[in-house]
Amino acid sequence: MEMAFAAMMGWCGTKWPGWWRVPHPHPDPEPWWDLAYGVLGAIGGIAAHSVLQPVLVDGGFVANAATSFFGGTFVATAVSSLLALGGKRG
Repeated sequence: MEMAFAAMMGWCGTKWPGWWRVPHPHPDPEPWWDLAYGVLGAIGGIAAHSVLQPVLVDGGFVANAATSFFGGTFVATAVSSLLALGGKRG
């Protein structure tokens, strides 16, 4: 159950920050990117939760949620930056 929660929080972290401010073209030219970033964020949330679990034993629910959220944010941002550097998506 903890891993499912970590994956959910990681998925939620992929759109942060600024998802409400960025103008999006209609229709979205490649909507599968959102799904790919969500899956990458879920993996990042699980990875961050697994790596930092020994530190977070006494942290509680909010510490686990924040760690997974920002793990997902980190992975999605890193992949987006690498793709932008390669010219695949900008």
